[in-house]
Amino acid sequence: MAIQPTENIQFSGSIPAIPEFVQKFIALHGQDHISEQELNVLEQQSPDLFHQLLSVINSDHFNLTTKVNTIAQAIDHSGFERVCNLMLALVVHRTFSQITINGLDLDEFWEDSLRRAVSARLVGEIIGLDGSRCFVAGLLQDIGFLLLFLQHPDKAMLWSEFRKREPSARYIMERHTFGNMSHDQALKPFCKQWGLLDIIAVPLSRHHICDRATLDAIDAQLCRVLYCADWMASVYSCSEKSFVINHCRKILTDSFEMESYRTEELLAAIPDEMDVTAMVLSIKIKHHIEFSQILFDANIKLSEDNINFQELTLRLEQALRERDRLASELNRELGLAREIQQSLLPSDMDESFPLVGLNMSARYLSGDFFDYFRLPDGRIYFNLGDVSGKGVNAALLMTKTSSLFRCLGKRIDNPGELLHQINLELCETSIHGMFVTMIAGLYYPDSGLLQLVNAGNPPALLFTPEGLAYEIEAAAPPLGVIAEAEFPVREFQLDENSLYMFSDGVTEGLLKSGEMLGLSGLFKAIALMDRSLSPRQRIQKVVKRFQGATQTLKDDITVLLLEKQRD
Repeated sequence: MAIQPTENIQFSGSIPAIPEFVQKFIALHGQDHISEQELNVLEQQSPDLFHQLLSVINSDHFNLTTKVNTIAQAIDHSGFERVCNLMLALVVHRTFSQITINGLDLDEFWEDSLRRAVSARLVGEIIGLDGSRCFVAGLLQDIGFLLLFLQHPDKAMLWSEFRKREPSARYIMERHTFGNMSHDQALKPFCKQWGLLDIIAVPLSRHHICDRATLDAIDAQLCRVLYCADWMASVYSCSEKSFVINHCRKILTDSFEMESYRTEELLAAIPDEMDVTAMVLSIKIKHHIEFSQILFDANIKLSEDNINFQELTLRLEQALRERDRLASELNRELGLAREIQQSLLPSDMDESFPLVGLNMSARYLSGDFFDYFRLPDGRIYFNLGDVSGKGVNAALLMTKTSSLFRCLGKRIDNPGELLHQINLELCETSIHGMFVTMIAGLYYPDSGLLQLVNAGNPPALLFTPEGLAYEIEAAAPPLGVIAEAEFPVREFQLDENSLYMFSDGVTEGLLKSGEMLGLSGLFKAIALMDRSLSPRQRIQKVVKRFQGATQTLKDDITVLLLEKQRD
């Protein structure tokens, strides 16, 4: 079992339910007078939590000038909102720390969260924001990740891959992994269900779109602080440290007009701040690295990567002399590469063949592909894949993956085992950070049996003759990410149904109106089609929706349709 909650945690849908005494505490917000008796009743329901809350309030973290002995005193000194938000942070940490999600290291998650919280507080106090509010928001800003893993526990095995990426790359990967869903979007229903006050909830759910969101000045500032804190914390966990440190300098300069030297000061202060706060919050720190060591290692790596300046000058002169010759050869080589790539796509079959596909490239070379071929006994193997990224690298990986599928498929008659073997090869030899989403299957024309595997691809759509549709979602990670991943096979009868498979360029493609088609738009487009049209005519109608768009394609578009063989 992937998720193992303790018995005292209740769930509302996929979100852990807020404890009743916390709901009652939040309900006190807005009252003209909160009696100490009311607070005492609530404290008795969780005395250890309220004791911890007082400890945090009296710590250096909270910056009170006078030590308080009761929650009522804390509210009088600091206001209900500050105390309430801090208590919610403690309850969230306590609640989610009791849930085990196989593949996710919760200690590492909370360690990273504490770094964001400390970073947010450091930056926030410099620009004049309430340090406590910044700290709480920073601690909670990635709770959406836990919510996504609760909804998709099979994806938790990707946690280590998420963690070592810098924030922008991680954000792209999570939208691809969770079906265009992201952790900040997942936070919205959580904030509402848990009753987080707007001063925290609004910036939390928009901390990746600060510049485009309609926010008041304070919320917009906190959004930028959270965005900056995310990058600062990743200095301690991601693999590309030099790039992240430089980007932190840029954010602090562009957003807060800080001198570049302040970046090193702030990053160097994080470990000591964590030491003080971690003890109060009961958060374990597994890997404590000083910033000076990170900076030293980054500089060493940078110096090793840089070639000698004189050698660089010589290479540049040689490159300039070669430029004209290479430019004339480039188009010829790309044309040849495109011809080779097109040759890998299956030849058009007659209209009686049950499969038909169509690919439209966003660039000269495509990262999408599809294939189908008949085995000697009449069964038909097919696939549709999408390589991460674009350009030549994606095209080469697409070529390799497609060739592996056709070669290995002729001796492996189980699509799950076939993808397992391809995945092992890609994990061993592919470029770091690149992966392939794929949906593949084996069709038995005589019996109508269909065996299907979805590895990180958008859901396939199974349409009945009556126009009803069923989604067949991914049950395995993309190829080339986790060597030991399993690829479960789903079996069902195709009968008179139609199976539409597509890359994410279809649902994310822009129409002539400038709007994204989306999954619901694709549902509607297919459902309204005249089924008397041939399969090729139907997928052509889908693709033509993007050909009139005023903007160039954002991504490659590929559609594959499987139907029972026509007489």
